[in-house]
Amino acid sequence: MGPPIWGFLQPCLLLLLAEGPQHGYSLLEKLNEQKLLNGVDVGNLYRTLRRMEGAGMVESAWSERGAGPNKRVYRLTPDGEGMLRRWAGALEQRTSLLSRFLDEFHRVYGLDGALAPPEGMNEDEENLI
Repeated sequence: MGPPIWGFLQPCLLLLLAEGPQHGYSLLEKLNEQKLLNGVDVGNLYRTLRRMEGAGMVESAWSERGAGPNKRVYRLTPDGEGMLRRWAGALEQRTSLLSRFLDEFHRVYGLDGALAPPEGMNEDEENLI
């Protein structure tokens, strides 16, 4: 299996940066607006951006435009675009697998089979999602 859902921040950031350069706070706002991820910790966001920059997926520079303090602006690199495409391919495969699982679930329990929320899962089980 691939990375757990908390590892999903990287492809979401890559996708947002594919639209053009942005600063961290803007990325955080768009994650929530587009409902890609909710409740992302700002510290985790910047740690992830730094790791992505260290891996060559993004580049950053200080922007001196606009009022207020300078902001670090991140942009996608060709390596980052390649990683985004690999993520998209892996997610398509995972989506297909999940769809087959749900089809089988509904075959066994019927289309109106009650789906329970994942509240009863322990941390290890949640990390598998």
